[in-house]
Amino acid sequence: MHQFLDLHLPLLHYIPRTKENHFFYRNGLSKLIPRLTVKVHSDLEKCEELWEEFSPHKSLFDLWEFRMAWHSGYGFTPFFYTIYERQKPLGMLPLWFSPYRKKYLWFGSDWMEDNSFFVKEEKLIDLLYQIAPNNMLLNCITVPERWKHKKLYSSFIQDDAKNIKDISRVSTMDDLLQTFEKKDRYNLRSDYNRIDDMNPRVVITKRKSLKKLNMMIKMNIKRFSKDPTDESDLVDADRRLTYEYMVRNAKSYQVRFIETYIQQHLAAIDFIITYKDTYYTMKGGNDINRFKGIGNFMVYTEFEDAIEDGYSTVDCLQMDNGWKHRFFDQRQVYSLEK
Repeated sequence: MHQFLDLHLPLLHYIPRTKENHFFYRNGLSKLIPRLTVKVHSDLEKCEELWEEFSPHKSLFDLWEFRMAWHSGYGFTPFFYTIYERQKPLGMLPLWFSPYRKKYLWFGSDWMEDNSFFVKEEKLIDLLYQIAPNNMLLNCITVPERWKHKKLYSSFIQDDAKNIKDISRVSTMDDLLQTFEKKDRYNLRSDYNRIDDMNPRVVITKRKSLKKLNMMIKMNIKRFSKDPTDESDLVDADRRLTYEYMVRNAKSYQVRFIETYIQQHLAAIDFIITYKDTYYTMKGGNDINRFKGIGNFMVYTEFEDAIEDGYSTVDCLQMDNGWKHRFFDQRQVYSLEK
C-alpha cells in the first residue's frame, strides 16, 4: 500500500479528457481540471494541517483530537487524497488503510460518523470520488437532496441510521416523555421507578478519569461475555487503547462518566462525550442480570442529565441494537463503496 505515499500527479492522469469522462468536464470544470494536481499525504503533521483547514468542526467526529484517538489506538497509515490548484488545496478525502478489513476507510475507521467530503466547492465531490482508491468503503454520509445531480448519487446505499433526539424544546423529563409512544413511555418510566425504588446512588463525574474508563470497559466486557454471538468490541486491545486516548485527548470536547450504585454494587457505568450542544452516549456496561431495568434507568438518567445541563441534542450513534428507535429519531445516512 505504501506505493501511494507522496504521490503527486496531474488530475488529468485520473480523469483524461475522453468521451467516457465527459461528465466531469461540465459545470465549469473543463478549464479548471487541467490546472489541478493530486497529492496523497501520509505525514501526520501535514494531514492535521489539511484537516484543520477543511473540517467544519460541527460534530465530535469533525475533531482532529478525536480522530487521533483512533490513530493512536490502531496506528494505521493515513492517505489524504488532496486536489490542488497550484499550492492551494481545494478538496481532500481523509482516508486510512485498514490491513484487517483490507479496505480504505475514513481516517479513524468506519466507526466514524457525521462524515462529509472536504471541498471548497461541492462541484469537486465527484472529482474526489473519481481519484479515490479502489477497495474503499465510506460510511455514515449525509446526502442532501441537492446532490441528485452528482454522478455518484446513484451509488449511495442506505447505511444504519443515526439515532438522535432533539431536546432543545423540552425543559423537563415529563416534557420529553410526552414525545415518546405510549408503550415506550410507560416502559421507560416503569423501569426507572423500579430501580429508583431500590434507592440507587448516581454519581456523575465531569472530568477525565482513566480509572472510571477501565471500570466501564471491564463491565462492558463482562456484560457481553455470556453471549459469544455479541462479544464486546472492547476485548480488542487496540480498541481499549483507542478509548483511553479518547479520554486523554479531550480538550475541545469533554468527557463524563455516570455510575449507578445499588446496595454498594456497581449496577451500571456509562461513558459520555459532550461537544458544543450535543451529548454523545458513547459506551457503557451494566449488570442487567442482577438489576432488571437498569438499561432504561440509565437512558432516563442521561436524558435528564442532558436536559439539566442545557444540551440541544442527544446523539446515541448508529446501530439500533433493537431498542434505540423507541427513544430516538432515526436519521438516514448513506455509505459509498468503490
